[in-house]
Amino acid sequence: MIKIVIWVIPVMLLVKIMEKSVPFSYLGLRHNFKRGLKWASWVSVVFISYFVVLNFTILKNNIDFQIGFNEWLNTILLVGITEEIVFRGFLLRKLMDSVKFWTANIITALLFASIHFPIWFYKGLSFPYMLSSTITAFVLGIIFGLVYKKSNSLWSAIIVHSLYNLLVSLFY
Repeated sequence: MIKIVIWVIPVMLLVKIMEKSVPFSYLGLRHNFKRGLKWASWVSVVFISYFVVLNFTILKNNIDFQIGFNEWLNTILLVGITEEIVFRGFLLRKLMDSVKFWTANIITALLFASIHFPIWFYKGLSFPYMLSSTITAFVLGIIFGLVYKKSNSLWSAIIVHSLYNLLVSLFY
């Protein structure tokens, strides 16, 4: 809920005041919903396949369906919404006004990876794990940005992000 107050509301106000636009339209939350679902479906199939193959055949992990309400609400639902509104809906879109998509996407992915550092430090993660997590967050940022650009709908990035967090919660 804190992310909504310190991230989403300021973004909505910035869009309203500085861009003089309707926030939901500007961010990509009002259009191309069907196209967004199509892209979200394809990328979701890839992510699910990756997690199933990796965890069942290589790592021999089991699915843990013991996900609490707090994790469902915060980690799976709200994180996907809040982070995508800020990083793809606002920052990526704003950067694309000034630079090419790939430059904007790389910058946004680097910023996206960097916001996860406080969580990793808080959890006391070791250097190798933190390095692999940084690379993973960066690659995911690139993928989320590409999905957003191709679908022209923020819903696709939100769905894919939330699904990825759900898969992490189920397998790890």
